[in-house]
Amino acid sequence: MFYQLTYDLSETERSGVSALLSAADHEFVPPLSARRGTTQKDLLTAAAPADGIAAYFAQLAGQACVLAMEESRVCGFLSFIPDHLLDALTPPLRCDYVSTIVVDPACRGRGITAEMYRTLFSARPGHSAATRTWSQNHAHLAILRRLGFALALTLADDRGPGIDTVYYIRTADA
Repeated sequence: MFYQLTYDLSETERSGVSALLSAADHEFVPPLSARRGTTQKDLLTAAAPADGIAAYFAQLAGQACVLAMEESRVCGFLSFIPDHLLDALTPPLRCDYVSTIVVDPACRGRGITAEMYRTLFSARPGHSAATRTWSQNHAHLAILRRLGFALALTLADDRGPGIDTVYYIRTADA
């Protein structure tokens, strides 16, 4: 397994990321196909795009990515927006905003998510990182805590009754 940061996906990488994204669509709350893009804030109230996951992928494909590769196969990806102004926080935070992480189910449990985060941190020293997820995404939350992320904001019931949106940050000096 090797890890690489890219700001421009090749056609082979785009195909691999798209396949992983489509396969994991309904593992997310709400599903990615119900969203207009990677930074959408109104996760429950906005109308879903007519083209399903294509709108989400179109925005994601323009972001930077850390890829987990086995030979030429994409086994996982972490997409992020470099130097994003995260205005959900008060005060807003300039950070590398991690929008989406997917690992092929056959490759899970091997530390790939943590290693993709570490690749991001080492490739972009001096940058804070932030991400959001839902409060029941326990596996991801455990990884975030181990990597030095701290809870920065909770939006109660933002994704449905009892399902909060949670923002985590890792400062540049962590």
